[in-house]
Amino acid sequence: MAEESSYQVQKDIYYGEVNKPDRELQSLDIYFKDNSETRPVVIYVHGGGGAFGDKSEVNSKPDYFVSQGISLISMNYRLRWDYKLYDQLEDVVTVIKWVNLNGEQYGLDPKRIILMGHEAGAHLVSLVGTDLRYLKAQNLMLEDIRAVVAIDTLSFDIPRVMKELGSFVQRRQHNLIFGEEKSSQQQASPIHHVTENSQLPQFALLYVADSEITRLQAMSFAKKLTAA
Repeated sequence: MAEESSYQVQKDIYYGEVNKPDRELQSLDIYFKDNSETRPVVIYVHGGGGAFGDKSEVNSKPDYFVSQGISLISMNYRLRWDYKLYDQLEDVVTVIKWVNLNGEQYGLDPKRIILMGHEAGAHLVSLVGTDLRYLKAQNLMLEDIRAVVAIDTLSFDIPRVMKELGSFVQRRQHNLIFGEEKSSQQQASPIHHVTENSQLPQFALLYVADSEITRLQAMSFAKKLTAA
């Protein structure tokens, strides 16, 4: 229970295969008021370069969101280098599916799901929100996401990172994660999947003001989203 019982917390709920030795990588924590009514829910995906981080890294998000009538799920996902990008995207979609199947007991509204991610997590939620293939794999649609909040990622357009924006270290990291082939980098880039008249969820893009790379990436992505 949170301080002064302002909200409830259920931790280490497994949404994946319970028999896996590292099953904690497919677990989630829920911060919610009660189940007397259904409320919007933010699914938060932590950062860490795809290889680090934990669902406990929520800072003051539970205090704020629950006080505003919004529940929060903070999820773990399978980290590299033992897993691939597809595994991580599959985990995000699996949690959306989990809300659809189990949300009622926590007062979660499956029709008001907001994806939120930071850095690597922002890339994941943006890709899920633009490339329908990952949702369709679990019989979901883009309409199952109300909005996407992407916080401070430079990976909206990966080929641009490799060509002109990234530092040597950033380019090396992106090569290791997304491969050296331009076609693979494009498929992993959310901006590549935005087309005119797309039935996209709403997007909010946040970035550190003095970071030129993330600022330029966010502005380019916003321009293409607006045009669509």
